[in-house]
Amino acid sequence: MTVQKMTVTGWKQMLAMTLMMMTFLLAGGMENALASPEITDARAEASYWTQRNPAGDAVLLTKEQVKRVNAGLRERNDTLADLSSLPETISSAEVRQRIENVRALGDFDTAAVPDLYKNGSALTSYSYSFARKNCNLDAIPEQVNVRYGVVTRRASLRLLPEAAGWFESAGDTHYDTLQATALDPAEPVAVLLDSYDKKFSFVRTRFYDGWLQKSDFAETDRDTWTKFAAPENFAVVTANKKTIANADGEGLLFQMGAKIPLTSDKKLLLPVNDNGMLRTETVRTPFDDTIHEGFLPCTENNFVRQGFRFLGDVYGWGGLDDSVDCSSFVGDVYRSMGIELPRDADQQAKSMPKVIDLSGMSEDERLTALYGCRPGTLLANNTHVMMYLGQDDDGTPCVLQSLSSWFSFSGGYAKHYLRKVIASTATFLNASGEPYIDGVRYLGSLQ
Repeated sequence: MTVQKMTVTGWKQMLAMTLMMMTFLLAGGMENALASPEITDARAEASYWTQRNPAGDAVLLTKEQVKRVNAGLRERNDTLADLSSLPETISSAEVRQRIENVRALGDFDTAAVPDLYKNGSALTSYSYSFARKNCNLDAIPEQVNVRYGVVTRRASLRLLPEAAGWFESAGDTHYDTLQATALDPAEPVAVLLDSYDKKFSFVRTRFYDGWLQKSDFAETDRDTWTKFAAPENFAVVTANKKTIANADGEGLLFQMGAKIPLTSDKKLLLPVNDNGMLRTETVRTPFDDTIHEGFLPCTENNFVRQGFRFLGDVYGWGGLDDSVDCSSFVGDVYRSMGIELPRDADQQAKSMPKVIDLSGMSEDERLTALYGCRPGTLLANNTHVMMYLGQDDDGTPCVLQSLSSWFSFSGGYAKHYLRKVIASTATFLNASGEPYIDGVRYLGSLQ
C-alpha cells in the first residue's frame, strides 16, 4: 500500500509539473528556452506585415519634417552633428575632451593594461601604452584648424589609433573592443588631429568621433568637401549592401543609407584617394531597387521593407564582417528615409521624438504600451535595440533585430551565438530567463 500510494503521488506531481510546463510554453514564457528565437514561418517575410497594414504606405513625415526631426535628434543627443555647420577652428580643450571621451568608451582611459588579446596573445603593456601615446594629446595646438576629408573605401572608425583588433579571448575574431563603427565611401569627416605615428587621424563624423586610418580617406578643401557633407542632389543606397565599381574597376562597398552626391546629369560623384588628396570621378548607375534618387518616403511599410532586406545577414559588431550590429541595423533602416539616429543602442530609442519609459511597469503594462506602437518603433535597453513589426495573428508582438546571441535554460544555463539578423517575438527569453520585453527600457518612435 505504501509503495502504491507513493507511486500515485509521484505520478500526480509529475503530471502537475508537466501541465504547468505546457501552460508556460503555450503562454510563450519559454518559447525560446529550448530553441533559437529566430522565426522562420510566414512572419519572416515583409509581405506578412505590409499586407496587414494597408495604411502603412501613407507618408509619416515630409522632407521638411524629416529635417526638423533630425534637428531635434541633434538637440537631444550630442553625438550627432551637422558637419556642414562646424566652425573652422576648435579649441585644444574640446579636441582633448573628445579624444578622452572616445578612449573612455572602451575603458581605455586608465593606464592599467586591460585583460585583452591581440593577434591571439595577451595584450602587452608596450602595445597598450603605445596605443595611448599614439593619441598624440601633447601635440594638440591651442586652436585646431579643422581639415576636411572624405572616406574613399569602407573603413573602420577606431576608439584608439590602432589597426589590430583587441579581443576578450585569444580565439575571438568578431568582437573587436577597439571597433567604434564602420564608415561608407563618400562619408565626410572633419579632421582634428593626426596620431603620433601619422597613420591615423582623429575625426568627427555625423554620428561618432574616432580614429580613422589615413589610407581610408582623402583630404580636400572645404568647398569640395561640402559637396559630400551637404549635397544638393544625392543618391541613397536602399539595398542592405551594394558594390559600385569606380572608373578603375575597383568595387566600393556601400551599406543601406549611404548617401552619394549626384552631378547635374545624375551621375554618382565617387571619391578617390590620390596620394592622400581627394580626387573625384563620375559614374553612371541606373536607379533601381538598390539605389534611389534621394531618400525613400518615410512610411511604416518602408521601415518593414527596408528592415527585411537585412534578414539573414551576419551580425557584424561595430560594422565588422561588412555587416550590421543591432544599432547599425536600425540606424541604416532609418537613414534610408533620411532620419539620422545616434550610433549606439542605448541612445537611439530615448532620443526619438516620442519616448515611452517602461521603468517600473509590469510585463502586462509593457505589452500594453507596445501594442499601442506602430511599425518602426524602437525597443531598447542599455545594450540592445530592436525594431517593432506589429502583432501577429495570435496577438504576439514581433520584432526585427540583429542578434548576437541567445540563451537556453533547459538542462542548465547556456549561451548560444547566432550572429544573424532575424525576425523574432518580443517575448523571447533574455539572459535572465525573462521575456525580453521585461528588460526593455524605452520605446522610441517618430510620432
